[in-house]
Amino acid sequence: MADENYSYAPKYVQIQNYILQKIESGEYTAGDKIPSEIELARQFDVSRLTVNTAVKELANSGIVERVQGKGTFVRFVPGQSFSSPMAFSGGIKIAPFEHSNNKPHRLLEHGVIKADAALCQKLGLTAENPYVYKIVRCVDVSSEVDEVDYSYVPLSVCKDHTFDCEALKTFFLHDYICRYFNEKPTHIRIFVDTPLTSDMELSLLNAPPEKLFSWDTFLYHGNQVLAVTTTVSMPKENRPFITLEF
Repeated sequence: MADENYSYAPKYVQIQNYILQKIESGEYTAGDKIPSEIELARQFDVSRLTVNTAVKELANSGIVERVQGKGTFVRFVPGQSFSSPMAFSGGIKIAPFEHSNNKPHRLLEHGVIKADAALCQKLGLTAENPYVYKIVRCVDVSSEVDEVDYSYVPLSVCKDHTFDCEALKTFFLHDYICRYFNEKPTHIRIFVDTPLTSDMELSLLNAPPEKLFSWDTFLYHGNQVLAVTTTVSMPKENRPFITLEF
């Protein structure tokens, strides 16, 4: 049987946590084959349908890859490209803008830019098509800039869309894309303590770079990256990192 520490989580989440812990511990590395659905069903005493649901979500997140007739293989290993990933599943979602207390956003900049090498790597862009739509917003607390959001949408995703400035002031990028784009986000992944890109202007935060804290929020449609938002913040005590709804 699986580790009883998982017993209070739904079975499919237990299976996901089991696989993720094996990856994070180094027992499973990129390219390794994970146990079959039959083996996992037997180990966790569940149906194959439950196992299939768990593995399908991991595949949609890009953590594993399912190869027909061969099995399921580890695709993503934490630390290869980014640091400290956080994955959310089982009906958890980021609270919408209107539920985010005391965080008035201000639109600072928006328009097309050429992505540098680091940003191209994040979004999976090529040197032949490195252009993205950039949106910069800040959060003002007590008349001081508390954090800055740098959002990037590949032009291949937004195509001929004309961004609505008033909506950008109101909605989180996830909600904006859900409202205005044909391809809707299916899941998110968050990476903390991430590298910054060369286009970011951090003087508004009035703090040296080594004092700042950053995280990336990736929006996915299946395996496709729709957008990424890098949030750069001044660390403060007793402040929540992120607000979630269940």
